[in-house]
Amino acid sequence: MADLTGGRLVARVLKQAGVGHVFTLCGGHILPIYDGCLDEGVAVIDTRHEQAAAHCADAYARLTRGIGVAMVAPGPGVTDAVTGVANAFAARSPMLLIGGAAPLGLRGLGALQEMEQVALLRPITKGAFTVAEARQIPAVLTTAIRTALSGRPGPVFVEIPVDLLMTTLEDRLAPIPTAYVHRPRGAAEPAALETLGRLLADAERPVVVAGGGIWWDDAAAALTAFATRAGVPVFMSGAGRGAMPAGHPNAFAQARSMALARADVVVVLGTPLDFRLGYGRPPTFAGDAKVVMVDVDAAELGRNRPLALGLAGDLGVVLRQALDVVPTSMASRVAPWLAAVRAEEVQSRQRLAVFCAADDVPITHYRLAAEIARVVSPETIVVGDGGDVVGCASKIVALHRPGQWLDPGPLGCLGVGPSFALTAKLLHPDRPVILIAGDGALGLNGMELETAVRFGLPLVCVVGNDGGWGQIRNPQLSFYGEARAVATSLPVTRFDLLAEALGARGVLVREPRDLGPALEKALGSNEVWCVNVVLDPAAYRNTGTVSMAI
Repeated sequence: MADLTGGRLVARVLKQAGVGHVFTLCGGHILPIYDGCLDEGVAVIDTRHEQAAAHCADAYARLTRGIGVAMVAPGPGVTDAVTGVANAFAARSPMLLIGGAAPLGLRGLGALQEMEQVALLRPITKGAFTVAEARQIPAVLTTAIRTALSGRPGPVFVEIPVDLLMTTLEDRLAPIPTAYVHRPRGAAEPAALETLGRLLADAERPVVVAGGGIWWDDAAAALTAFATRAGVPVFMSGAGRGAMPAGHPNAFAQARSMALARADVVVVLGTPLDFRLGYGRPPTFAGDAKVVMVDVDAAELGRNRPLALGLAGDLGVVLRQALDVVPTSMASRVAPWLAAVRAEEVQSRQRLAVFCAADDVPITHYRLAAEIARVVSPETIVVGDGGDVVGCASKIVALHRPGQWLDPGPLGCLGVGPSFALTAKLLHPDRPVILIAGDGALGLNGMELETAVRFGLPLVCVVGNDGGWGQIRNPQLSFYGEARAVATSLPVTRFDLLAEALGARGVLVREPRDLGPALEKALGSNEVWCVNVVLDPAAYRNTGTVSMAI
């Protein structure tokens, strides 16, 4: 038998759960966990802000489909991490936030950084727990991890008082549970599959929308097989981007508005009918369209719109089952519809190609996106963190495989980019990592470029610098005019010089002809780079693609 501190017990539980890295900003209350991580071989990655640590844990969970872990001090450490937890909750990301706490004997006396943390985190987690005695550490942590990973994934919070982390006890008194995560792969009932078969048999203009659930359920291959057999156009969003390669004949991106507005059957896979899909209502969806939803979370089925069919289950399992009910003649029958969607796609891409080729100075958003697209290979991981700059890039940058694209998710949380990018490089050191950031977004957690430098994680940060919060400023100008546009303008910040001050390399790009060489140089190096691209703030608005971020 061996004596262990509570801190080492925490680290041992994490190691057994397959956690290789934890993310943190230091605090005295959690020092015993660091010490335990050194003994157990769990790498500690310290960031410059607790929000960034939480975003790193979120990214770790997304990239591994496992548990991501952040550890923070109590009080302001926990409150700083709340934004990252909220973003993970909206994105269905199974992260674990461990928060320190005052000693049990001092609770209620006004100890340093003491506050009610469990109640604060409960509304934005799948579970919020506190540990009452040291020997409960394994049981509480494994319960939290199981909660995060089972069913619809999501974040959890565990609070551990510092005196419990410093307590020494025999390991036999605190055994670590094994085989405690259960992820059943739910299948569709035969009657539901028959209904699906009838809907597909009657469909003349079917459309598939594939969201992040495709990634979480590892269902990309099943999606591709279903789309090919049925001959349906597929539009991907969020973490579902790249589930089918851009060159696949059934993969589309630019014709979604036309397709959804005219579709008679819409199959929604692993994404809610939220603002991104117009809540499933007209004018985004045709009013008489029959909507089918498949999701691991039955609570999402029918939210915002009545369904013709709702299926709660694993997307991969259900899609493989669905292959048996796709009518043999369906692909040939809907071929004219697929051709119509393709014609709209081609026409839309031709319109965008004109903007992408612009040689204007300042550089346009679309020209920046086109130059980035040229250097994105199938191995590149692309992180989007911004408004108009990222919205534009998402239309132009072709993706080739699942998990190639990371963005905040439905909460629209800016500032995730540096954390997501450095975590991607940490997990995939042999893959190029490009962060596409708006100048506003990078201002939130740009100090994490130093974290990337310190840990030797050579990512490339491309800043679309249009001197403002463009996604808000452009509609503000349209609604209120220049004289009443407040709180949305920024200086053209020299992020390239900031990067150099943080130990990275930087370059300022003003001319379109300099963009390609700058990107290639940055990607060809083994250093952290910031490519700071000065954009025309009016360019995106002038293309007629102004969006209102509400």
